[in-house]
Formats: sequence, structure tokens, C-alpha cells
Amino acid sequence: TLEKTLGYQAWIGNQATLLTFSLGPLSAALVVRWGVRPVVTAGAVLFSAGMFLTATTNEIWQATLTYGVIGGLGGSMIYTPTVGSLPAYFQERKAFAISFAQSGRFLGNVVLVPIFTMIRDSYGWRSQCIFMGSIGLLVLIMGLLYRPRHLQPDVTKPSVKDIIVGLCRSQRHIRFSVWLWAVTLHFFQIFLVLFHLGRHAECKMGVDPTKGGNLIIYLSLVAAICGMIGGIVQDHITNKMLPLQLVIFIGGVANLSFPSLTTYSHLVGFAILIGIADSFLSLMSIIPQHLVGSKEAVNAFGVLACWGAMASSLGGPAGGWVYDTYGSYDLAFYLAGSASIISSLLMFTDYIFARRVPAVEQKQDERKPVPDIVLSKETSI
Repeated sequence: TLEKTLGYQAWIGNQATLLTFSLGPLSAALVVRWGVRPVVTAGAVLFSAGMFLTATTNEIWQATLTYGVIGGLGGSMIYTPTVGSLPAYFQERKAFAISFAQSGRFLGNVVLVPIFTMIRDSYGWRSQCIFMGSIGLLVLIMGLLYRPRHLQPDVTKPSVKDIIVGLCRSQRHIRFSVWLWAVTLHFFQIFLVLFHLGRHAECKMGVDPTKGGNLIIYLSLVAAICGMIGGIVQDHITNKMLPLQLVIFIGGVANLSFPSLTTYSHLVGFAILIGIADSFLSLMSIIPQHLVGSKEAVNAFGVLACWGAMASSLGGPAGGWVYDTYGSYDLAFYLAGSASIISSLLMFTDYIFARRVPAVEQKQDERKPVPDIVLSKETSI
């Protein structure tokens, strides 16, 4: 049964997270075809249904379907359209607005995770699922409040072929493609740290489990604050990729220093540095629009979410495999640190490509508003 299979419970949760991000291209295609509001509201319904149904399950395959597949699909239809369409709503302070919205994922770790834990410990995991489904209903209300940014009643809905071409076109853009490869390298370290930092503190240093869990809270708070500060900086500089490069490089150095950490205070410092590095999740969201323009921003963000999901999903298993083989996480963090530093250095190639391949779409966006088909009047409820 589910209560006795902790390993499968963790796998089901990881599957939901993986699907939320890896289905980014599918969610982007739905947005291009139907619009932001219909997709987000449908996603909220799916997510809530998945959580409520999970509360009634008794077998692993049932929870895999309801929580992992239905909940993961619903989460993807909420996340990708919301973040990918944000650039169309802001002409000023665009980077700050996006980073502010993205910081919600970190603040959620701080606020909701303790609540989920309390409900699970006091009333059981079924009650926790019901509570999560109720949150999905709140998202449904928020989704219904979405308003189109550019009104153009005569826009024709794209065909499936047009959608596929749009997704491929975002990847063919040389500057976006190189940047995508670079940032994907850094995604590897996310779940490596989240899954194994607390375990390392408890098993290797004898730290109390509560204090081990606090490390993730410190990390999340710092990531949220640094993300918003970085968004303000991005709004005031031309090179919007520079803050992203800096925090990724800091993350690489922090991961490389992990084997030398010997006390809990060292781990707190490490969590703070990784929090700074994880603010890249907020800072990166403006880059697709900056490189390919608002018209392709949703497609590009969907592709980015998919690649990031595949890379980050390797971090947790890699850390577990290294620990089981060598009895230490050192090698895994060396790999993660090296990947992050290479990621930061690889982004310098954008300065070379910028001279040969200017962001034509971005210049067009700055000259005049481009009606965005995903936010048009016709494609909204």
C-alpha cells in the first residue's frame, strides 16, 4: 500500500514535478492555439481533480495516475502559460515583474511546506492532498481573472503545423540555442542540493532533522530575495544576462567547496550561496523574450522548461548513486560545480553572437507593440 512504500511516494512526487516542467512545449502549444486564460483555468481544474482523486487512492498505480500524471499535467498548464506570457503585460520594469512572480515558488517552500507537513503529521497524507486540491481551486479563480494584453479580433488561430514550426523556430535561433545549452547545465544541481543537503546534514554531521530542513528554508528565502533584487538590476542594464552569469558562477564555486564543509554553520553559509545561485530561476525568465522577442516568448519558455526538467531530474538520482557507491556526495557536488561554472563561461559566447546575430525581434518589439496571438481577444474566454 501507499503508506508502506516511502520510496514510491517520493518517486510519484518527483514524477509530478518532472511532468510540470517537461510538458512545457505542450502547454506552450496549447496557449498558442487557445490562449492563456483557457489553458490556465483548465490546468487548475486538472490539478485540483488530481489532488482530490489522490486522496481516495490505495494503490501505487492509482496515485501515479492521479498525482503524477493528472496533477503534473495540470501544473504544467498553469506554470508555463503564466510565466511565459508575463512579458506581454509589462513595458516597464519587466524583469522585476517576472522575477517577482517567479519568487513565489521559493516563498511557497517557506510558507506551504511547513503547513503541508503539519497537516500530514496531524491528519494524514490524504488530508494534505485535499488541502492541495483546494489551493488548485484558488488558482482557478486567479486564472479566470486573466485579461488579454493586446486585442486583435481578426487574428486567425494557428494550425498544428504552425505551432510545431513555432516551437522549432525558437530552438533554431542561435543565441537562444547556445544560452539554452548553457543554462541547462546549471539545472543539474537543483535537485541534487534539495534532495541531499538535509540528508547529508543528518547522516554525516548528526544534525537534528528540523535543523536540516531549515537549510532549505534559508535557501528558499535567499533565492526569493536575490531574484527580486536581480530583476531590478536587469531592468536598469542593457546586458540582462550578466546577473544570471554571476549567480550561476557563485553556485558553481559553492558546490565545489561542499566537500570542505565540516560544521552546521558551514552548511548554513552553503545554503545561502546556493540560494543566491537558485535565484537564476527568476533571472532567466526574461532572457527568452530578450533573445527571441515577445511573439516567440511562450514557445521559447516552454522549450526551456522541458530541457531544465530533464537536466534537473538527473541531479537527485546522481547524488544517490554517488553516495551509494562511494559513501560520500563529494563527487556529485564536484560534477555539479563544474557544470555550473562551464554554464556561466559558456554564456560569454553570447557577446560574440550578439554582434553577428542581433535580436531583431526584440528591436521590433521596442519600436511598436506586437499583437500576441496567445493573448488575443478571440483566443480568450
